Amino acid sequence: MFPGNLLSIEDLSVPAMDEIFERAAYYKAKDRGANFTALKGKNIVLSFWEPSTRTRVSFELAARKLGGNVIDLRPDQNSEKKGESLEDTVRTLGSLGANALVYRHKVPGLFGKIAGLVDFPLINGGEGCYQHPTQALLDIFTLKEAGVVLSGLEVVMAGDILHSRVARSHFLALPAYGARMTLVGPPAFLPPELVPPGMGYSYSLDDVLPRGDVLYLLRVQTERHRRLFSSSAEYAAMYGLNEKRLAALKEKTFVMHPGPVNLGVELSRGALHVLEKVYPEKILIQKQVQNGVYVRMAVLDLVISGRMMA
Repeated sequence: MFPGNLLSIEDLSVPAMDEIFERAAYYKAKDRGANFTALKGKNIVLSFWEPSTRTRVSFELAARKLGGNVIDLRPDQNSEKKGESLEDTVRTLGSLGANALVYRHKVPGLFGKIAGLVDFPLINGGEGCYQHPTQALLDIFTLKEAGVVLSGLEVVMAGDILHSRVARSHFLALPAYGARMTLVGPPAFLPPELVPPGMGYSYSLDDVLPRGDVLYLLRVQTERHRRLFSSSAEYAAMYGLNEKRLAALKEKTFVMHPGPVNLGVELSRGALHVLEKVYPEKILIQKQVQNGVYVRMAVLDLVISGRMMA
Protein backbone atom coordinates (compact mmCIF):
# COMPACT_ATOMS: atom_id res chain seq x y z
CA MET A 1 0.00 0.00 0.00
CA PHE A 2 1.00 3.59 -0.55
CA PRO A 3 2.36 5.40 2.52
CA GLY A 4 -0.30 7.55 4.14
CA ASN A 5 1.32 10.88 3.29
CA LEU A 6 3.42 12.49 0.58
CA LEU A 7 5.93 14.61 2.48
CA SER A 8 9.06 13.86 0.49
CA ILE A 9 10.27 12.09 -2.64
CA GLU A 10 11.76 9.63 -0.14
CA ASP A 11 8.19 8.39 0.43
CA LEU A 12 8.04 7.08 -3.15
CA SER A 13 9.69 4.12 -4.81
CA VAL A 14 10.35 4.16 -8.56
CA PRO A 15 7.32 1.88 -9.18
CA ALA A 16 5.17 4.30 -7.17
CA MET A 17 6.42 7.26 -9.20
CA ASP A 18 5.80 5.33 -12.41
CA GLU A 19 2.23 4.68 -11.29
CA ILE A 20 1.76 8.41 -10.73
CA PHE A 21 3.05 9.10 -14.24
CA GLU A 22 0.77 6.49 -15.77
CA ARG A 23 -2.25 7.93 -13.98
CA ALA A 24 -1.25 11.49 -14.95
CA ALA A 25 -0.94 10.47 -18.60
CA TYR A 26 -4.38 8.87 -18.42
CA TYR A 27 -5.94 12.02 -16.99
CA LYS A 28 -4.23 14.23 -19.53
CA ALA A 29 -5.35 12.05 -22.45
CA LYS A 30 -8.96 11.89 -21.22
CA ASP A 31 -9.29 15.45 -19.93
CA ARG A 32 -11.33 16.94 -22.74
CA GLY A 33 -14.95 16.05 -22.23
CA ALA A 34 -14.31 13.53 -19.47
CA ASN A 35 -16.19 13.57 -16.19
CA PHE A 36 -13.80 12.36 -13.50
CA THR A 37 -15.27 11.31 -10.17
CA ALA A 38 -12.31 9.87 -8.26
CA LEU A 39 -12.68 12.51 -5.52
CA LYS A 40 -16.45 12.84 -5.57
CA GLY A 41 -17.62 13.58 -2.04
CA LYS A 42 -14.04 14.15 -0.82
CA ASN A 43 -12.96 17.34 0.96
CA ILE A 44 -9.51 18.63 -0.03
CA VAL A 45 -8.13 21.38 2.19
CA LEU A 46 -5.50 23.73 0.77
CA SER A 47 -3.50 25.72 3.31
CA PHE A 48 -0.47 27.68 2.14
CA TRP A 49 1.52 29.54 4.78
CA GLU A 50 3.79 30.90 2.04
CA PRO A 51 2.79 32.62 -1.22
CA SER A 52 2.07 30.37 -4.19
CA THR A 53 0.31 30.69 -7.51
CA ARG A 54 1.25 27.72 -9.70
CA THR A 55 1.23 25.03 -7.04
CA ARG A 56 -1.86 26.18 -5.16
CA VAL A 57 -3.94 26.81 -8.29
CA SER A 58 -2.89 23.55 -9.95
CA PHE A 59 -3.79 21.56 -6.82
CA GLU A 60 -7.16 23.33 -6.72
CA LEU A 61 -7.78 22.61 -10.41
CA ALA A 62 -6.67 19.02 -9.90
CA ALA A 63 -9.09 18.46 -7.04
CA ARG A 64 -11.99 20.09 -8.86
CA LYS A 65 -11.34 18.14 -12.07
CA LEU A 66 -11.63 14.94 -10.01
CA GLY A 67 -14.96 16.06 -8.54
CA GLY A 68 -13.64 16.97 -5.10
CA ASN A 69 -14.71 19.75 -2.78
CA VAL A 70 -11.96 22.35 -2.22
CA ILE A 71 -11.63 24.25 1.06
CA ASP A 72 -9.17 27.13 1.05
CA LEU A 73 -7.90 27.49 4.62
CA ARG A 74 -6.14 30.83 4.81
CA PRO A 75 -3.53 30.93 7.57
CA ASP A 76 -4.21 34.60 8.26
CA GLN A 77 -7.83 33.73 9.08
CA ASN A 78 -7.50 30.52 11.07
CA SER A 79 -7.45 30.02 14.83
CA GLU A 80 -3.67 30.15 15.11
CA LYS A 81 -4.26 33.88 15.45
CA LYS A 82 -6.12 33.03 18.66
CA GLY A 83 -3.34 30.83 20.01
CA GLU A 84 -4.39 27.46 18.61
CA SER A 85 -1.44 25.23 17.73
CA LEU A 86 -0.90 23.93 14.21
CA GLU A 87 -1.38 20.41 15.55
CA ASP A 88 -4.79 21.35 16.95
CA THR A 89 -5.75 23.04 13.68
CA VAL A 90 -4.93 19.93 11.66
CA ARG A 91 -6.77 17.68 14.14
CA THR A 92 -9.80 19.96 13.84
CA LEU A 93 -9.74 19.63 10.06
CA GLY A 94 -9.96 15.87 10.46
CA SER A 95 -12.90 16.17 12.82
CA LEU A 96 -14.65 18.40 10.27
CA GLY A 97 -14.31 15.78 7.55
CA ALA A 98 -11.11 16.66 5.66
CA ASN A 99 -9.97 13.83 3.40
CA ALA A 100 -6.58 15.40 2.61
CA LEU A 101 -4.56 18.49 3.46
CA VAL A 102 -2.26 20.06 0.89
CA TYR A 103 0.08 22.48 2.63
CA ARG A 104 2.99 24.84 2.11
CA HIS A 105 5.02 26.02 5.08
CA LYS A 106 8.37 27.70 5.67
CA VAL A 107 9.34 25.41 8.58
CA PRO A 108 10.81 22.10 7.35
CA GLY A 109 9.74 18.92 9.10
CA LEU A 110 6.84 20.50 10.94
CA PHE A 111 4.13 18.47 9.23
CA GLY A 112 6.17 15.30 9.49
CA LYS A 113 5.68 15.52 13.25
CA ILE A 114 1.93 15.97 12.81
CA ALA A 115 1.42 13.28 10.18
CA GLY A 116 1.18 10.43 12.68
CA LEU A 117 -1.48 12.21 14.72
CA VAL A 118 -4.19 12.35 12.04
CA ASP A 119 -5.86 9.69 9.91
CA PHE A 120 -6.05 11.59 6.61
CA PRO A 121 -3.23 12.24 4.11
CA LEU A 122 -0.91 15.25 4.25
CA ILE A 123 0.56 16.32 0.92
CA ASN A 124 3.56 18.61 0.73
CA GLY A 125 3.07 21.54 -1.66
CA GLY A 126 6.47 23.03 -0.80
CA GLU A 127 8.22 23.07 2.55
CA GLY A 128 10.83 25.69 3.40
CA CYS A 129 14.16 24.81 1.79
CA TYR A 130 13.45 21.11 2.34
CA GLN A 131 11.22 19.42 -0.25
CA HIS A 132 8.78 20.04 -3.11
CA PRO A 133 7.93 16.50 -4.22
CA THR A 134 5.17 17.24 -6.72
CA GLN A 135 7.42 19.69 -8.57
CA ALA A 136 10.05 16.98 -9.04
CA LEU A 137 7.33 14.56 -10.16
CA LEU A 138 5.89 16.91 -12.75
CA ASP A 139 9.38 17.71 -14.04
CA ILE A 140 10.16 14.04 -14.65
CA PHE A 141 6.73 13.47 -16.18
CA THR A 142 7.38 16.37 -18.57
CA LEU A 143 10.74 14.94 -19.59
CA LYS A 144 9.27 11.49 -20.15
CA GLU A 145 6.45 13.01 -22.18
CA ALA A 146 9.06 14.71 -24.37
CA GLY A 147 10.59 11.32 -25.09
CA VAL A 148 13.67 11.84 -22.95
CA VAL A 149 15.50 8.73 -21.70
CA LEU A 150 16.40 9.51 -18.10
CA SER A 151 19.08 6.87 -17.62
CA GLY A 152 22.41 8.55 -18.36
CA LEU A 153 20.79 11.98 -18.78
CA GLU A 154 23.03 14.94 -17.87
CA VAL A 155 21.12 17.63 -15.96
CA VAL A 156 22.79 20.96 -15.24
CA MET A 157 20.89 22.72 -12.45
CA ALA A 158 21.81 26.36 -11.97
CA GLY A 159 20.85 28.97 -9.39
CA ASP A 160 20.23 29.19 -5.66
CA ILE A 161 20.83 25.56 -4.75
CA LEU A 162 21.15 26.28 -1.03
CA HIS A 163 17.61 27.60 -0.61
CA SER A 164 15.91 25.39 -3.22
CA ARG A 165 13.38 22.79 -2.13
CA VAL A 166 13.10 21.84 -5.81
CA ALA A 167 16.80 20.98 -5.92
CA ARG A 168 16.55 18.84 -2.79
CA SER A 169 13.65 16.85 -4.22
CA HIS A 170 15.62 16.30 -7.41
CA PHE A 171 18.65 15.13 -5.43
CA LEU A 172 16.45 12.06 -4.87
CA ALA A 173 14.16 11.90 -7.91
CA LEU A 174 16.48 12.26 -10.90
CA PRO A 175 19.19 9.84 -9.69
CA ALA A 176 16.48 7.27 -8.94
CA TYR A 177 15.97 7.11 -12.71
CA GLY A 178 19.67 7.02 -13.51
CA ALA A 179 20.11 10.69 -14.40
CA ARG A 180 23.28 12.57 -13.45
CA MET A 181 23.27 16.09 -12.02
CA THR A 182 25.77 18.92 -12.00
CA LEU A 183 24.92 21.79 -9.66
CA VAL A 184 25.96 25.35 -10.54
CA GLY A 185 25.82 28.61 -8.63
CA PRO A 186 27.84 31.18 -6.72
CA PRO A 187 29.75 29.75 -3.73
CA ALA A 188 27.34 31.29 -1.20
CA PHE A 189 24.45 29.43 -2.89
CA LEU A 190 26.38 26.20 -3.37
CA PRO A 191 28.41 25.11 -0.33
CA PRO A 192 30.33 21.90 -1.14
CA GLU A 193 28.88 20.11 1.90
CA LEU A 194 25.40 20.44 0.36
CA VAL A 195 26.37 18.47 -2.75
CA PRO A 196 25.23 14.82 -2.48
CA PRO A 197 27.90 12.13 -2.87
CA GLY A 198 28.64 11.34 -6.50
CA MET A 199 27.06 14.56 -7.79
CA GLY A 200 29.12 17.18 -9.62
CA TYR A 201 29.22 20.90 -8.98
CA SER A 202 30.78 24.02 -10.47
CA TYR A 203 30.86 27.74 -9.85
CA SER A 204 31.04 28.45 -13.58
CA LEU A 205 27.97 27.93 -15.76
CA ASP A 206 29.99 28.34 -18.95
CA ASP A 207 32.29 25.45 -18.00
CA VAL A 208 29.49 22.89 -17.67
CA LEU A 209 26.78 24.23 -19.99
CA PRO A 210 27.93 22.39 -23.15
CA ARG A 211 27.52 18.94 -21.60
CA GLY A 212 23.97 19.32 -20.29
CA ASP A 213 21.08 17.43 -21.88
CA VAL A 214 18.79 19.49 -19.65
CA LEU A 215 19.46 22.98 -18.31
CA TYR A 216 17.30 23.45 -15.23
CA LEU A 217 17.23 27.08 -14.11
CA LEU A 218 16.22 27.76 -10.51
CA ARG A 219 14.52 30.98 -9.46
CA VAL A 220 16.80 33.32 -7.55
CA GLN A 221 14.98 35.53 -5.07
CA THR A 222 16.14 39.07 -5.64
CA GLU A 223 16.39 39.82 -1.92
CA ARG A 224 19.02 37.08 -1.65
CA HIS A 225 21.22 37.82 -4.63
CA ARG A 226 21.38 41.52 -3.74
CA ARG A 227 23.61 40.48 -0.85
CA LEU A 228 26.06 38.89 -3.26
CA PHE A 229 25.85 40.95 -6.43
CA SER A 230 25.66 44.65 -7.04
CA SER A 231 22.69 44.15 -9.38
CA SER A 232 20.48 41.55 -11.02
CA ALA A 233 22.42 42.21 -14.21
CA GLU A 234 25.63 41.05 -12.55
CA TYR A 235 24.03 37.75 -11.50
CA ALA A 236 22.52 37.31 -14.98
CA ALA A 237 25.90 37.88 -16.60
CA MET A 238 27.42 35.02 -14.62
CA TYR A 239 24.58 32.51 -14.24
CA GLY A 240 21.70 33.51 -16.52
CA LEU A 241 20.80 31.94 -19.85
CA ASN A 242 21.25 34.57 -22.54
CA GLU A 243 21.48 34.49 -26.33
CA LYS A 244 25.24 33.91 -26.26
CA ARG A 245 24.90 30.92 -23.96
CA LEU A 246 22.15 29.45 -26.13
CA ALA A 247 24.85 28.77 -28.73
CA ALA A 248 26.74 26.64 -26.19
CA LEU A 249 23.83 24.26 -25.60
CA LYS A 250 23.65 20.90 -27.25
CA GLU A 251 21.32 20.73 -30.24
CA LYS A 252 18.68 18.84 -28.25
CA THR A 253 19.16 20.39 -24.80
CA PHE A 254 15.89 21.10 -22.99
CA VAL A 255 15.40 24.19 -20.82
CA MET A 256 13.31 23.93 -17.64
CA HIS A 257 12.35 26.23 -14.75
CA PRO A 258 9.97 25.64 -11.81
CA GLY A 259 8.59 29.18 -12.13
CA PRO A 260 7.99 31.97 -11.77
CA VAL A 261 10.81 33.06 -14.09
CA ASN A 262 12.62 36.30 -13.33
CA LEU A 263 13.08 37.50 -16.90
CA GLY A 264 16.41 39.24 -17.24
CA VAL A 265 17.87 37.27 -14.33
CA GLU A 266 17.72 33.48 -14.81
CA LEU A 267 16.59 33.85 -18.43
CA SER A 268 17.03 36.86 -20.70
CA ARG A 269 14.16 38.16 -22.79
CA GLY A 270 16.27 37.70 -25.89
CA ALA A 271 16.99 34.06 -25.10
CA LEU A 272 13.32 33.40 -24.35
CA HIS A 273 12.33 34.97 -27.67
CA VAL A 274 14.79 32.78 -29.58
CA LEU A 275 13.65 29.65 -27.77
CA GLU A 276 9.96 30.36 -28.38
CA LYS A 277 10.34 31.35 -32.04
CA VAL A 278 13.19 29.17 -33.27
CA TYR A 279 13.48 26.23 -30.86
CA PRO A 280 10.03 25.86 -29.26
CA GLU A 281 10.62 22.14 -28.71
CA LYS A 282 13.55 22.96 -26.39
CA ILE A 283 11.68 25.04 -23.83
CA LEU A 284 9.51 23.02 -21.45
CA ILE A 285 8.54 25.69 -18.92
CA GLN A 286 4.89 26.06 -19.93
CA LYS A 287 4.54 22.30 -20.33
CA GLN A 288 5.75 21.94 -16.74
CA VAL A 289 2.96 24.27 -15.62
CA GLN A 290 0.34 22.42 -17.65
CA ASN A 291 1.49 18.99 -16.52
CA GLY A 292 1.43 20.08 -12.90
CA VAL A 293 -2.35 19.78 -12.92
CA TYR A 294 -2.35 16.19 -14.23
CA VAL A 295 0.46 15.00 -11.97
CA ARG A 296 -1.33 16.49 -8.96
CA MET A 297 -4.57 14.87 -10.08
CA ALA A 298 -2.74 11.55 -10.03
CA VAL A 299 -1.18 12.26 -6.63
CA LEU A 300 -4.49 13.24 -5.05
CA ASP A 301 -6.26 10.23 -6.53
CA LEU A 302 -3.62 7.68 -5.58
CA VAL A 303 -2.76 9.08 -2.15
CA ILE A 304 -6.38 9.41 -1.03
CA SER A 305 -7.50 6.10 -2.52
CA GLY A 306 -4.46 4.31 -1.13
CA ARG A 307 -4.29 2.08 -4.19
CA MET A 308 -0.71 2.93 -5.11
CA MET A 309 2.15 0.59 -4.31
CA ALA A 310 4.85 1.94 -1.98
